[in-house]
Amino acid sequence: MTQVFADTSAFYALADRKDPAHARAKEFLEANEAPLLTNNYVFAETMSLLTKRLGKASAATFGAGLRASELIRILHLDVEYEEAAWREFLRFRDKDFDFVDSTCFAVMEKQGIEAAFAFDRHFAQRGFRALP
Repeated sequence: MTQVFADTSAFYALADRKDPAHARAKEFLEANEAPLLTNNYVFAETMSLLTKRLGKASAATFGAGLRASELIRILHLDVEYEEAAWREFLRFRDKDFDFVDSTCFAVMEKQGIEAAFAFDRHFAQRGFRALP
């Protein structure tokens, strides 16, 4: 398998043991051999969500683990990616994708990634495969 995009929904499920998808997320990550790619918008969204729900200490620990991981690469979006994300955001006016979702879709399109480690229904709506 080529790269898999990793979304906030998967990161949150990994971080919160009480999340209904925690066990599935953990099992997927343990069995996964494909490199994971995310972006700095997803990282920021994840840190914000973890801080609000689990506290800053948990967010800092989880974030440090993501940043140090050899399996997960965080792509910092430049203007070209941001413009592609903006076009994605405007293109699907009938869907409730937010801008961070649109950054994910733009990265997946440009990188040729077909699957996302995600529990967010928007990936399937957009035509990508959600794993697990």
